[in-house]
Amino acid sequence: MHIPDEPPIGNLIAYEYLWLSQENTREDGVKVYPVALIFAKKIIASVTLAYAVGMSHKPPDASEKAIEVPRKLKRHLGLDENPSWIYSDQLNEFTWPGPDLRPAEWLSKLPSARDSCIIGALPKDWFALVKQDVVENLKLKRARIIRRT
Repeated sequence: MHIPDEPPIGNLIAYEYLWLSQENTREDGVKVYPVALIFAKKIIASVTLAYAVGMSHKPPDASEKAIEVPRKLKRHLGLDENPSWIYSDQLNEFTWPGPDLRPAEWLSKLPSARDSCIIGALPKDWFALVKQDVVENLKLKRARIIRRT
């Protein structure tokens, strides 16, 4: 599986996401989810931390912050037709590339998903909306960062 040297910010990737509700009982995710890479920071020359938000079919409850993913976007990325939300109030932080990256073809039907962890790029305007919501939640301390190994 091809993995880029640097995190492909603004892209959806296949990743074993660890949800906040699982943080105290697990070290790894239960299954592979599409996740959006929101930002990254280089902490030393050879180490980059990536920050990702997960996409789930589970509708958010009143205490959670999430943005519904347009069905047209899901079709464009080769994902299933079921309603999904990107959760902007919890992020996984991990060293890029982490051991929890998975083949994109596990989640996407697109031919371009073969032999890569990258499902596809998010439209710039929609990615900006998601990123803005994440940044706002972090500033207001409504978001949690789950540090992964």
